Amino acid sequence: MSYDFDWGMVAQFLPKFSTAVWVTIKVYLMAQVLSLTTAFLLSILGNSGAGGRVAERFLSGYSWMFRGLPELIVLLFCFLGLPQIGLRLSSIEAAVIGLALVASAYEYEILRGAFTAIPAQQYEAARALGFTVPKMYRRLILPQVIRVATPSLLTFACTSLKRTSVASAVAVVEIMGLTKRLIDALQKPFELMLIAMLLYAALSSTIMLLQFFARRHLEAYSRT
Repeated sequence: MSYDFDWGMVAQFLPKFSTAVWVTIKVYLMAQVLSLTTAFLLSILGNSGAGGRVAERFLSGYSWMFRGLPELIVLLFCFLGLPQIGLRLSSIEAAVIGLALVASAYEYEILRGAFTAIPAQQYEAARALGFTVPKMYRRLILPQVIRVATPSLLTFACTSLKRTSVASAVAVVEIMGLTKRLIDALQKPFELMLIAMLLYAALSSTIMLLQFFARRHLEAYSRT
């Protein structure tokens, strides 16, 4: 059975995805900023020992729970579950918060590992020199942590773009959301899925290119 591929349809509908591409980029960037900020704060809290055992158990539970849950479940909970307790979120807000919660758990583990790579003698030396805790982290600890964690964080950032496709489940009209709507309306899944694949490949390639240059810059900085 032959299939007549409609190239004209691809050419016609590809420009119509511009808004969906922008929504995908926006959700991705907002989730990345929120997740990285959360992961940094949690990793500093865990490394500093502030809060004692209570904080330690909270961080362990947070990491365990959100690394164990599928993104789809978390997004649906944010979009459908939270309104039941009076916290209403738009579809984009639910997608951003849900994706950030899951991503921050993984990024927290990456940063926690980077903190353990810093020798204990450096903390002792900073205290001996009279550094305050904020100054010690800002001037001595965090620059080293960032250098150690950056390769793993960049790799995770590349995979995070693909996870934005689950935002379509909470009515976000990003690339996958628009693709599903057009498939339902036009019954042309092959052509429309090809458009989605091309767009995701282009966005992922852009991030991977940025990752390549960032790694080269980091390697050059480490050598000097």
